Amino acid sequence: MAQKSAKTEAPTATHDLTQAPYPTDASAPGASLDLTALRLPQNFGASAGVKKLTTTVPVRKPGNQTFVRVHPGADWSMAALILQLKEDGECYFVMPTLAADLAQEVRAKQLYTYVGRDGNVALWPVNLPGDDGRLDQWSQSAHSAADIAKNSWVRLVANRHVGAYDVYEAPNVSDEPDWPELSFREVLNLAFKDRLITSLDHPIVKRLRGEI
Repeated sequence: MAQKSAKTEAPTATHDLTQAPYPTDASAPGASLDLTALRLPQNFGASAGVKKLTTTVPVRKPGNQTFVRVHPGADWSMAALILQLKEDGECYFVMPTLAADLAQEVRAKQLYTYVGRDGNVALWPVNLPGDDGRLDQWSQSAHSAADIAKNSWVRLVANRHVGAYDVYEAPNVSDEPDWPELSFREVLNLAFKDRLITSLDHPIVKRLRGEI
């Protein structure tokens, strides 16, 4: 008896991607994957150009394999009191009025606004000098890298031997970054929308104090 061919189902997508049949099930006997059926439609550029909305802003150091640019505007960076959880790296924005009560848990940091080549925006927290005016080499080199990144695409690589970051510039990338259509205030609100400490009753503070 002749073997029945694998049934080809109609696509469920709302866009007509192609007039050709979709690939058959490669697991069916004798079936093969027909990649020509996945050709892009002529109007692909129009659908791909849908505006991307920024709904989340990470607070973290750029990855060592990512080239970034730092926003050059003075009003796109600020000093803030940050509580950083070591185990998961999460950063909380702390009201300055709590500085004395949380002196052992918080650190003054400069928040730099930056984007990667993919256009995703983030905040880069870098330590500021302590009460003694001293600053470690890691933080010094991070501030230097942020200044360079205001005009060039750079990436940071940790150099354990010298205890600082090596900074590499992208030699053949000259295009300007694609900044999101947001204000710095909106960036801050997205970054810390669920991580704002306004009192000592915050669950994170209570946990660190052993109260819960």
